[in-house]
Amino acid sequence: MLTTLAAPAFAGTWYIEDGNITISAGTEAGTNKVEQAGKDTVDNDKDTIITNQNKDTASSNTVTIDAGSDKVEVTLQDVNIKADSGSALTSKGDVTLTLKGENHLTGGNGSGNSSDGSGISSRGSLTITGGETDSLTAKGGSGEKGGDGIYSSERVAISGGTVTATGGDSTGSDGSGGYGIYSSGVTISGGTVTANGGSGKDGSGDGIFSFDPVAISGGTVNATGGSGEDGGDGIRSFDPVAISDGTVTAKGGSGEDGSGGRGIYSIKSVTISGGTVTANGGDGKNGSGGSGIFSLGRVAISGSTVNASGGSSGSSNGGDGIHSNDIDLSGSLELTAKAGKGTQSNGKALSQNGRELDLNAIKDKLGPGAKVTTTDANGETKQVSIPRPVEPEEPVIPEESSSSSDGGSAAPSAPAFPLPGLTVTDKSGAVIDSISTQSGNTLTVCVGRLTASFRISLAALRQLRAEGIETITFQTILCSTTLSLDELLAMGGEDAEVVLTHHIRSSTLTVGGKAV
Repeated sequence: MLTTLAAPAFAGTWYIEDGNITISAGTEAGTNKVEQAGKDTVDNDKDTIITNQNKDTASSNTVTIDAGSDKVEVTLQDVNIKADSGSALTSKGDVTLTLKGENHLTGGNGSGNSSDGSGISSRGSLTITGGETDSLTAKGGSGEKGGDGIYSSERVAISGGTVTATGGDSTGSDGSGGYGIYSSGVTISGGTVTANGGSGKDGSGDGIFSFDPVAISGGTVNATGGSGEDGGDGIRSFDPVAISDGTVTAKGGSGEDGSGGRGIYSIKSVTISGGTVTANGGDGKNGSGGSGIFSLGRVAISGSTVNASGGSSGSSNGGDGIHSNDIDLSGSLELTAKAGKGTQSNGKALSQNGRELDLNAIKDKLGPGAKVTTTDANGETKQVSIPRPVEPEEPVIPEESSSSSDGGSAAPSAPAFPLPGLTVTDKSGAVIDSISTQSGNTLTVCVGRLTASFRISLAALRQLRAEGIETITFQTILCSTTLSLDELLAMGGEDAEVVLTHHIRSSTLTVGGKAV
């Protein structure tokens, strides 16, 4: 009699309570080799899932993943591990963890190397992803030196799920707290990431620490440095920190016997081009307050909302809102910078090369709707802002005045009239109405738009020149350009078209399709 047993639906599911699990790349593409004590080895396991039989009770068994020169993908589904020693999950090579449900990975007691007691310890590239309801809590163990929440010798990339990474606290007299995330490159493009540094008597862990660039392009990120003798930084990198989107909150830890940590710190540069960023320096009891944003190189902010505050000091210098050798503010940003208060000296709201940045010097680089507000340690506020015009649906017809601004008589203007061969188009290329008036030898064409293009052929310009027109002025809401007809006609070409385009405050000119 032949009996056939169907493979159970959970054939790719491995329970951590049954023993330590070791995973490597399978012999077939897209599969894994899975080994577990007391079970047969599966050479080509598909859709490998690691889980707990009882997610409410942590297992002391651990997971080891070695991708070698391949790539290994594993799903963590309601896993709960608390290692007795070492890390809860150790990986090597290119590894992707997909989150399902609620997962907890806690490292054992940390030793001299914080990665020994990490929630996750990776010697390679680590990618973490998941849905909105999926989560991972990775926590470093406590010990002489606190373990890291997530440690990687290469890159950590998080694209989804809710990830909380917390460094363990140091219990030693001269140990330091673990890092929330410690890596050589951090990329966050989605999800919700919370990274907390651990506390330590000899130093505190950073929320996020990286030797290589930190890039945040989406999601919600909360990074807080641990508190201790010196506070840890919220985000710290030896390479550039770039934030292009998302909501980022970075806070330096407090210095219990030293200086406060910095909200965002980069040796090379900090660039914020989008999203909402809040960066606060930690307070220092016996040292300086931390800066909200600190870079030895350049800080560039454009088109975003940023709040940066320096920490206070009980015995030294207050922290700066932003501290850098070069502060570049441009575009339609909204920046609020506040100086920290100190007993020896107060911090600066915007410290460029040790001096408070002059807001009047940056006004020309700001775009419509921009607002920069600084508050010193005594509460005195300064502000520079650029109004944001509202583009009307219909063209704005300028009012004619019978007198000049100084009370004298203005030169009479001829009434509006149509001009054959001249058109004005909007940003989509559609023809729109404009108002043309003549005053003396100048023809003025007005349109109530932020973006518009003035188009006319050289043949039509010759006709206008023959009628005595010497210059044409094109006016949009925020830009005005005057052109000499003689200079345009000298460029030649009977049928060439002149196109003058205004975009907010800038203008471009082409003749016959060539830029001038």
